[in-house]
Amino acid sequence: MQYRILSSAVAAVLMAAVSARAETTVVFNNYLSEQNEIMRNVIRPWADAVEQASNAEVKIDFTASSMAPPPRQLEMIRSGVADAAMNISSFTASQWIAPIIAELPVLFEADSAEQHSVALWRTYEKYFREAENIEGVHVVALFALSGNHVWNNKRPIKELADAHGIKLRVNPNGTAVVEAMGGVVISRPAVESFEIITRGVADGTVLPISSVEGLGVLKELKCATLYPGSLYRSTGSIVFNRGFWDSIPDAEKTAIEKVSGEALARLGGANLDRATEETRAKLQDAGVDVFEADMGQIEALRESKPVVAAIEEWKARAADLGLDADEVIEFYREQLQQAQN
Repeated sequence: MQYRILSSAVAAVLMAAVSARAETTVVFNNYLSEQNEIMRNVIRPWADAVEQASNAEVKIDFTASSMAPPPRQLEMIRSGVADAAMNISSFTASQWIAPIIAELPVLFEADSAEQHSVALWRTYEKYFREAENIEGVHVVALFALSGNHVWNNKRPIKELADAHGIKLRVNPNGTAVVEAMGGVVISRPAVESFEIITRGVADGTVLPISSVEGLGVLKELKCATLYPGSLYRSTGSIVFNRGFWDSIPDAEKTAIEKVSGEALARLGGANLDRATEETRAKLQDAGVDVFEADMGQIEALRESKPVVAAIEEWKARAADLGLDADEVIEFYREQLQQAQN
């Protein structure tokens, strides 16, 4: 009897050990608050979906604080400091051009984050997955945020000349637009918007409608200029350290992939579109003076030297990868249309 009890106890310990080994814990570097629109609408829903799809065999463990500044996420993941992270594409555009197609200024008229997210993932899979290898990194998802608009404490931008001299915080992917407007570029991550604006370092910021509330700046801004189709948009990705990804059991990789890729593009994009409409409805009550710009400003920006140069630079880099840039852009446009249907 004692032997049977002992055997049962040993078996229980062994089964527990096997179960513990079976669970994959992904250390996910995090620099976003829970209120941030990307965390609320993309990253947290993805993490929950991964756990559900894997029957709790994969757990996404978010770090309590960031292990690297936002612009250095790819370097950090490549070095194995964390297993996975969310990367904002504009900060790593010199290393990886694929996501930047969705960020090209005033090139596309569709405004939906879901449409752009789906088009971006399909374009990446068709053209860039093989053409542009990112050493040490495995990409499981790409997503596009809602389009960017101008928010400031000086005046609405009723014509491009109104932006002259206004200091605007902007990600690197938006510098061409701000320069074309005659604004002063303050190139800093979006997560620093509140500090920069409240300290007077910048007069305003370039952000999606859905971001101004989550970043805490809705009540700090007096004027909003909203553009048809937006000025440009930011994109992000979920990336794994390649060595860590290769070590994950195949069944768990399949579970992660099932809720990543186009599935996350749909989920995250739809969430962001919904958040945009919810925040738009709050602008008047928040005391924001909203000006709806017409296509005249967009058309003028399309012809401006900084914007033309930004698009031509991307095309040249795509050509360096052996791709026909115009074909890629046309495919992206087609996917935008298909994603709407």
